[in-house]
Amino acid sequence: MTLSEGIHEEVEGRISEFIDTFGNEGFFEDGMIESLEKMHQLSEIFFGTETATIGFNTMIGYALPDGDISKHGWREHLDDNFGLIFSETRLGQLLHDLTAYCDFGVVLTQTRDDEKRRQVLAGQIRTAEQLLAILPAETWKLDDERLLKVIHKSLARWKLDNGQPLSAEELSVLSGRALQTIKNKLAGQSKEIEGTQLKIEAAEAASWLSVQKDYYPSIWKEQDDTPSIVEADKGMGEVAFVPIAKDGSIFHPGVKRDGKYLVDSDGAEREFESFDEALAALQRMHFPEWRRPTPEGRWTRVRGVDWRRVPRDELNRRAREHQA
Repeated sequence: MTLSEGIHEEVEGRISEFIDTFGNEGFFEDGMIESLEKMHQLSEIFFGTETATIGFNTMIGYALPDGDISKHGWREHLDDNFGLIFSETRLGQLLHDLTAYCDFGVVLTQTRDDEKRRQVLAGQIRTAEQLLAILPAETWKLDDERLLKVIHKSLARWKLDNGQPLSAEELSVLSGRALQTIKNKLAGQSKEIEGTQLKIEAAEAASWLSVQKDYYPSIWKEQDDTPSIVEADKGMGEVAFVPIAKDGSIFHPGVKRDGKYLVDSDGAEREFESFDEALAALQRMHFPEWRRPTPEGRWTRVRGVDWRRVPRDELNRRAREHQA
């Protein structure tokens, strides 16, 4: 295996882990909704309740067009479409991509050259900095929200990746260790980290982080998207639109129980022998639900929160792996 192939395999592995674990550390959507609630209150003071509500209904309804927002209003509409916030809003997409960067050191946007990848990431970091500069996080009590944690961790990694010193607090955020732990390691004659609470050189921080459990050094600079782009240029072949559950699992031909696909909600469950017929039934549902086994073999019902175009070859591959 060449070095380039090894890096590509590592990147693919990290992205796969990101997809599987996305949401495990909490949902930045909660912080987005809290921020919108505060902005609505501010808008009420500026323009009055009726005008503010019309504006927010229009905004949220345009961003998340699934369903009739006029029935319940923008706030309940966000709850009904919670699983689409990360994919259908600009900030949701940004935080989704920055989560992959801050936690796994990779860039999700595929580019044809390294400089373009740096430009994409630098643009995302600038937007995060702009948000942090204008968002009254302390006043709105957002400091413990996943939204702020993703931004702070991304900015800390960006400083490290660009050779800039880190503070003890930034090293704490990046490593996942408590701030007091970092302070302790900076103190004493046998201190583990060289530097002060205000300044730890990038090389020193990177060296210490490299031996920390669950920390992934950045590899986006070495990332080579050529194999994926070549495959994309070839086209996807025959595709199917399949539902995706919150845990990242999808509906595929391998999720048969006793030769049947089980779809729909509890009490209204239907059985299909044909994958295409079961998929068509799911596509007609407002909230697609189906049964699939957990890794432990227990069959549970999941609800789709998004849809994805997946090549038939990929669906068949997943089915084979599931049955193996």
